[in-house]
Amino acid sequence: MFGCDVCQEVCPWNKFSKPHQEPLFNPHPKLLQMTSKDWQELTAETFHKVFKDSAVKRTKYGGLTRNINFLK
Repeated sequence: MFGCDVCQEVCPWNKFSKPHQEPLFNPHPKLLQMTSKDWQELTAETFHKVFKDSAVKRTKYGGLTRNINFLK
């Protein structure tokens, strides 16, 4: 829905990646609990709560919902 998933899958540098121990890199707990239905019914309020301190907020609510609807 956001980001470059294919790029991450094919990037040759990712073979050197290692698990991190930095809690600030972990996703928002509410994000991990969201179901497919939650994504489809995403409200602006939830978007702003879940992505408050995330790079995903750059896509804005409308951009993310556009991407979600494209995946249907």
